[in-house]
Amino acid sequence: MTSSAPTRVLLFCLLLIGLILISTGLCSQMLRLGSMLLAVSTTTEAPAAAELPPITDQTVVKNSATSSEIPILLTPAGRRMEAFNPAVSFFKFLLTAALVFWVVARWLRTPIILRGEFLKTMFLYEALMVGVIVVLFPFFWMVCTSFKPSGTELKINISNPFDVVPTNPTLNNFKKVLKIEPGNTASDAKPQNKEDAEEQKKNFGTYFLNSLIVASTAAFFVTLFASMAGYVFAKKELPYKSTMFGIFMATMMIPGMMFMVPQFFMICKMGLFGTKWAMFLPHLASVFGVFMLKQFMETIPSSLIEAARIDGASEWQIFRIVIIPLSMPILLTLFLLTFLFHWSNFLWQLIVTDFQEPLSITLPVALSLFRGQYTSDLGLIMSASCFSVVPIVILFLIAQRYFIEGMTQGAVKE
Repeated sequence: MTSSAPTRVLLFCLLLIGLILISTGLCSQMLRLGSMLLAVSTTTEAPAAAELPPITDQTVVKNSATSSEIPILLTPAGRRMEAFNPAVSFFKFLLTAALVFWVVARWLRTPIILRGEFLKTMFLYEALMVGVIVVLFPFFWMVCTSFKPSGTELKINISNPFDVVPTNPTLNNFKKVLKIEPGNTASDAKPQNKEDAEEQKKNFGTYFLNSLIVASTAAFFVTLFASMAGYVFAKKELPYKSTMFGIFMATMMIPGMMFMVPQFFMICKMGLFGTKWAMFLPHLASVFGVFMLKQFMETIPSSLIEAARIDGASEWQIFRIVIIPLSMPILLTLFLLTFLFHWSNFLWQLIVTDFQEPLSITLPVALSLFRGQYTSDLGLIMSASCFSVVPIVILFLIAQRYFIEGMTQGAVKE
């Protein structure tokens, strides 16, 4: 930044204008999202078309998508959102004004000689804000789209293309995904026979649980087996150990597609087609996991293992008490990577899925059921995707804390 005072003032004004635009748009969308969630959670769904109330001044808005005067009949949730608009505008102005006042006050308190650094910091924060918005916008759009009525998912507000919060939010997409929509015979009617009972199991809750079981079980066993193999290759002396490890590493160059047909025939011969075992059993041997854990365990001081052995610890105790705690960061990393792989493993799960057996349908395969040959029900896909990202977010938030803790506790050097 230049040291000229007028230039610094001009740059500060430009950055302040940018900050106002960013904060105004961000606060507006976040507050509208909050009002939408509050509206749909405190109101019931709109009645049938024949029972809708007559159009009044409170239920007529301009069609901003076409810039016309055609009235739009708002649902109860939409009318409640309209009632929240004054509060949204007030808090948007209040938050933006507070932020601008704080920045201006910091600018005035900053010594003139340090204002160049202040501008650099201000520019960096605004750039980071823009980066965060770009990264998180797809998730924000996913959440907003999941609340849009059918047929309006891709409609754009011409007056403000960045306004993606729906005017008429609805929970119908979530109810259809979970099969709890009133009047849905598949969920309301009691099963009359075995076929009806099986049909009731075909819901998002069953698919979600199937994926959770498959991904968690696979991640646990892959991490367990890879940690054992990594410990052996890192700390044990075996005949031809380097040769065997080189052969294992060479298998990573073989494309995974070449294994699918033999693995499919093996699964069918064992009678596991259409079961949860078929989803993860062929993938329990992870050469990448063995390599990653071996490289990490080689950094663990051998003196710790020798001390434990002198104290009378068995091999299992050494592995469980010494190796596992010191390797916790890399174990959690492998667990998360494996969980994420099996959580989103669409192709193999599609191959071994028996669509007549609901307990064999996982979440990635279930999401594809919302797509037709020529059309896709985007609202249902987005509402189901909102549920599907929850376990990943929770696991990463939990594992991040343990990852940092494991890194500090395992920082042992000889």
